[in-house]
Amino acid sequence: MNLIHGDIFMALKSKEWFFKKCLSEIKDYGRFSHLAWSVLMKGIGQTDGTRGHVTQAVGVSQEFLDDFPQYIPLIQGADPTKPFDVAAHHQLQADLVAWVAGKNGNFGRASYGYNYQTFKRNTTATLGGTRQGGGGADDEFKRVLRLMAEFI
Repeated sequence: MNLIHGDIFMALKSKEWFFKKCLSEIKDYGRFSHLAWSVLMKGIGQTDGTRGHVTQAVGVSQEFLDDFPQYIPLIQGADPTKPFDVAAHHQLQADLVAWVAGKNGNFGRASYGYNYQTFKRNTTATLGGTRQGGGGADDEFKRVLRLMAEFI
């Protein structure tokens, strides 16, 4: 899929692209540096064993924003230091849950490792997933979604 941002078409990007954007934000002491640092610690530093959670969040957030670009301004308007509160935005949450339900299998380049089934297994029903008890990858997705709305 291609992301449309203004008049620019962007192809699905790798987690390495995303991590590079996070590093740049931290280096420049940008307004997203705190959130970017926490995602890097989870995605590269493997804090809480969440490396794979971040990988799936990078892929799924890009695809969701590609299909629902109308939510980009809403997400961009949220606090830049906190994960995006999906549940506080009922229509976005309903669209996300329905969208995730219709997605299956691998997507993007094979080397990216993006897989909808993995995302669903690691997230709760709040995000369209099937995980029972505990948030799994919910926090990582909310952090990545907030940043992705800025980076694409």
